[in-house]
Amino acid sequence: MLGAGLFADSGQTYPGHAYHDALAVVRERHVVTRYPRGGDVWRTDDGVTFRFYGPALPLLANTRNDINNNSLVFRLEYGNFRMLFTGDAGAEAEARILADGADVRADVLKVGHHGSAYSSTPEFIRAVSPRYAIISVGRDNLFGHPAPSTLATLEGAGAAIFRTDQNGEARVTSDGTHLSVDAQILLRH
Repeated sequence: MLGAGLFADSGQTYPGHAYHDALAVVRERHVVTRYPRGGDVWRTDDGVTFRFYGPALPLLANTRNDINNNSLVFRLEYGNFRMLFTGDAGAEAEARILADGADVRADVLKVGHHGSAYSSTPEFIRAVSPRYAIISVGRDNLFGHPAPSTLATLEGAGAAIFRTDQNGEARVTSDGTHLSVDAQILLRH
């Protein structure tokens, strides 16, 4: 079985079981842990770059949700292709990234915090200027994600929206020059 060779962690402590289970596996399998910070750049041997925008030190504190606001935020770059991953980062994290003057433009945006009303501010979406927006969200979730305000912001920016609750899997393919995003409905058995 192949496993991960590196575990990237924001450093934000969290009491959740899934997080602690992941840390236990990392320890058990002796996986190297790194704590990327805004401004860090990681490169692979095959031409992929990971450019980190968050979190930065000191970690955000006393926000609406420190755990979410200290999510890893990074852009995957390959050739001319750019995809921004925002984890559960909220408005406070987005504002900090923009205040740092970061170039967050991306072809594809993995929308923050499942499309909640507390992320994807109009200012941040304008800065990203995504052609495609992917919202990872459970069907009939208890939180009402994605928020109508987030959908309106993305639509206003002209992004084609893919939602996992409606479209199933969103598959992003790029050779560094060309880009396609396709939905694949997964049937339940």
